[in-house]
Amino acid sequence: MPIMKKAFLCTDGWWLLLAAICILGLPLFAEDARISVPEVAIADSLQTSSALDSLFYAADSIYYGLDVNRIVLAGDATVTYHTSTITADTIVVDIKREQAFTKGQSLLKDSAQNLIGEEIFFDLNTKWGLVRAGASQFEKGFYYGEEIRKVDDKVFDIDNGIFTTCDAPHPHWYIKTWKLRLYQKDKIVAKPLFFYVNDFPVMAFPFGTFSIKRGRNSGILVPSPGYNKNDGKFVENIAVYYAWKDFYDTTLSLDYYEKTGWKLGFVNRYIKRYVFNGKFNSYLRKTRITPQHSIYDWNIVARHRHNFTNNTSFDADLNFVSSKQIFQGDENIDDRLKEKVTSSMSFKTPFLGSRLSVYATYVDDLENDRKDITLPSISYTMSSKPIYELFMKKDDEIPEDAWWKNFSCSYSFKGVHVGDINQPHATWQDVFFETTQDSSGVWVNQHNAGILHSAGLRYSYKVKGWLNLTQSLSGKEAWFDRDKNDKKWVRAMDYNTSSRISFSLYGLRKINNWYLKAVRHILSPSISFTYKPDFTDNRDYYSFSGIGVNASGRQRKVAITLVNKWQVKLNEWGKLKERKLNNFFTITSTCNYDFEREGDKLSSLSHSLDFNPNGIKAGPVSLSVSPSGSIVQDPHHISLHRIFSYGDYGVDRWRFNLSSKLTLGGDASYFDYFPQRKNRFVSNRFLEQDSLATEEDRTITTLADLEALQTSKKNWNLSFTHSYKTDDISYENHSYTSDLRMAFSAKITRNWSVQYDNYINLREKDIVSHNVTLTRDLHCWKIIFRYTQQGEYWNYKFQLFNIVLPDDLKFETTDHK
Repeated sequence: MPIMKKAFLCTDGWWLLLAAICILGLPLFAEDARISVPEVAIADSLQTSSALDSLFYAADSIYYGLDVNRIVLAGDATVTYHTSTITADTIVVDIKREQAFTKGQSLLKDSAQNLIGEEIFFDLNTKWGLVRAGASQFEKGFYYGEEIRKVDDKVFDIDNGIFTTCDAPHPHWYIKTWKLRLYQKDKIVAKPLFFYVNDFPVMAFPFGTFSIKRGRNSGILVPSPGYNKNDGKFVENIAVYYAWKDFYDTTLSLDYYEKTGWKLGFVNRYIKRYVFNGKFNSYLRKTRITPQHSIYDWNIVARHRHNFTNNTSFDADLNFVSSKQIFQGDENIDDRLKEKVTSSMSFKTPFLGSRLSVYATYVDDLENDRKDITLPSISYTMSSKPIYELFMKKDDEIPEDAWWKNFSCSYSFKGVHVGDINQPHATWQDVFFETTQDSSGVWVNQHNAGILHSAGLRYSYKVKGWLNLTQSLSGKEAWFDRDKNDKKWVRAMDYNTSSRISFSLYGLRKINNWYLKAVRHILSPSISFTYKPDFTDNRDYYSFSGIGVNASGRQRKVAITLVNKWQVKLNEWGKLKERKLNNFFTITSTCNYDFEREGDKLSSLSHSLDFNPNGIKAGPVSLSVSPSGSIVQDPHHISLHRIFSYGDYGVDRWRFNLSSKLTLGGDASYFDYFPQRKNRFVSNRFLEQDSLATEEDRTITTLADLEALQTSKKNWNLSFTHSYKTDDISYENHSYTSDLRMAFSAKITRNWSVQYDNYINLREKDIVSHNVTLTRDLHCWKIIFRYTQQGEYWNYKFQLFNIVLPDDLKFETTDHK
């Protein structure tokens, strides 16, 4: 019997083809095979066959047992047929019995699926296959068993098997069962089930099933039972999920609480790429107050965005609630503190070189039990553009000395209907159009509608390249559904003209050998004169939502404005490149002289101050401060004598706001001295060659050896956000607004992380709310505990879930007050 070293053969014998089919017919599949198939040398042959051309085998030694009708492939044996490959130490084919089996560690690979075991048996006639001491990876987990049998297409039985998502060679956790049936790419059914953690049984079930399907699949979701003092025994997420292709899915769920009632939910999403996307969620909740009394609350939330051709879009954001009680028990503090619920819709489309917008809003003030509606609001704005663009073509040339090229025009249109509903139990007529008064003549529900046209004409010219001259004329025409005398469909108008002169002066100071490289000061004074005729007759017209006309007497006013801006350039510092801080500090001062005012015609002097340092960062520390304020001075009370003698700057009013944020954060590394080993499916070491060599123990002797170890980074962050507001009146009354929000997150150890945030009213010295979250990684599981406190309200949630199968393998409990 000849022996060939690493022989590669292709034969035309029917029995070899039958043997190959016997071996390759075992359809026990899994995923992520990484076995490289050796190159195949095809023997010369005068005969051709598509099947024969696809059949190849190789081994260190090949034995032909013609007397016993057997072929033995020994020593790194490999058989390849189409996309299937079997690799084992020894492969034996019994031609007479039409059976095949392998010896030693064996690998079956078909496309991207694989299965390993100590021995593989297969019978061609009965289509029956068996793997001893088998293991495989199906979809999201790993399966091990004493015997794995194929009983039907894509159906397998596993005796004394275990299932786990842990990729360690010895799993930290697993589900053990005597009988397990696997429906490939569908589900697993097993009985009984024993849940083990570190080889210790922690719970048992008579039977169980869970899905191993990939992606979105319709079916029944796994509910979450639990218990707390407030609700008693409860079961959450009793739900049915339906998915239609890649465009739509919906979930119908029921939460049942023994003491407090139930909650019915309907959630769906939909999307069509580049065209539309959105969602529609609704909830109905029954809350039992007493055994004889219950209340019902509901909430509807809908989002939709639709993109049409030619940059046309439609957006809808709808949110309706029955009462504020629906937000009780919500983990989000912003929702619990929500006082207003807003819904809106908008439609935008290009029109005459600009955009036409149509929108509607509905605001439900839950705190004051009132409603505001805008339905609809139509607006169009043509921004200021040169007049010649209205009558010239794009290719026409504009003469440089043309006097008319400095004329520009603008136009805007707006049509609005608004409603202010103060009636507690308003009907739909009250919300949309009904206007009513109480017995004293005070409006309870008031609706107004109007149309406004605005147009402007402006001439701009620059003298000697630095002095800006501007002359403008603008006017408005408004139509109202009624005036204050209840006269229907009335018309009003106003107009004004103004002249303005402005220029800018620049000063630059360079600073050498310091972090500050240069400072630029920009001084921009301007003087304007405005004239408005007497429009006191317009006082009979309403003003609402941008619809209104001037109702004041004649105005002749000169306005003087002085803007001081400081811009800073910073040198390179460490790793920071050269930077520019535009408008680092700005002071804007204004003063008016009114020719029509009786008495003092000069108005108060107003200053607004804004400081914008653009943030400072040094190592792990970053600081951003944004102070702003305003000061109003009486120019008649400002004098050097008052300033130096009494410190009186003539300040009538002042306001001060300060927003600041301090952040500390960075990265730190934990060294993994003993990295977790992976099983053969993950490490891809299915068939290791025999070797007497052993890996030398690694000794850490230098910092370089320490840094060479596998490391993982953890982020830590601590931030303080402070908001302070006060003014002259509040300051005298020792009143101010001062709020502090603190947030902290850190990975304490390799597996433990913590998050904490709070909201503090510093003036009242009261903690409005605080939240703490603890997270523990358990290799293939995770624990999350979150506690929230807000006044007398509190809630907590405890979650234990599998990282790979978070929806199927989880435990959750929660409680609140």
